[in-house]
Amino acid sequence: MSAIRQPGKINENTTLIDIGMGDVCGMTAVYLIQGARKCLIDGGTRKEAPRLVKMLSELDAFPPDLIIVTHPHWDHTQGIPLLRQEASRQGKKIEVLASNEAIPLLADASFNDVFEGGPYESIQDVTPVKEGDTINLGGIALRIYEVAGHCRGHIAILDEKNSNILVGDALGIKVSDAIFLPPFMPPTWEPDAFLSSVNKLRQVPYETLCLAHFGCIYGSEAKSILDEAVETCNIWWQFYERNAERLSDTGYLLQAMRKEINPGTPVIRPMSFRLSVLLGLVTVAGTVMGRKTAIIDKLAFGDPLKWLATGYRMYKSSH
Repeated sequence: MSAIRQPGKINENTTLIDIGMGDVCGMTAVYLIQGARKCLIDGGTRKEAPRLVKMLSELDAFPPDLIIVTHPHWDHTQGIPLLRQEASRQGKKIEVLASNEAIPLLADASFNDVFEGGPYESIQDVTPVKEGDTINLGGIALRIYEVAGHCRGHIAILDEKNSNILVGDALGIKVSDAIFLPPFMPPTWEPDAFLSSVNKLRQVPYETLCLAHFGCIYGSEAKSILDEAVETCNIWWQFYERNAERLSDTGYLLQAMRKEINPGTPVIRPMSFRLSVLLGLVTVAGTVMGRKTAIIDKLAFGDPLKWLATGYRMYKSSH
């Protein structure tokens, strides 16, 4: 696939920033767009927020004037309180923008409890945006599109100058050419809305497409990823249908995933010395026991498979 998955400039005005979620490179990106004003797309996690402050400062971009939230899941938002606190210490303020539907989910972030990573901090004082709104950064216009499905209140942001659309998690998680996970995360998965959002994106005049997980897709793949996202969602949904009696057994799901779908083997690139040492020990132990792939799969896929099982189960129980 034609993709940029390394930190740095992806066009004249936009920088991909790898927040190093879980101390792993290539997992979660935020995007800095700079016109006369500086805008950050998503705010990252609470744990990685100090690192994000440092990286933005090194780019002479802290604090940003705006943060636009693609959707209210914890890994895109829980860094915002710390970013705001640090800006306040510098005598500055960050305006946060999100869709009307996302605002109550930011204020009461407990809907993220299904991910078991709380407690989650409330995010208040958020400016609402809606479909068709344009945000002027000074020389760059950002147009808002509502793209629900993955999460209630999800939006995409089109940089009209650079024909670049930032879609958050609307299409799913594609961290490498061979690893594409579907978008049916809990607790507000809506399959009909997902398909409508994909069809809406087909009509948007973009040339490059940015994923939060992970990277900037360009060339013909920037359009073909829409079909791929639908196909991927169907493949994984059928996987959970076939294994519906074992959804609570993540170990079983990992083995079944490798047999039935067999995605690419993850390459885990540590961002911290501590994780480098741990990964080295785990890799050696796995090699000795002949279980290296299984151990890497557990590290890389364990939580996502559990979350997808929860998303599948919650949807099925309510329909």
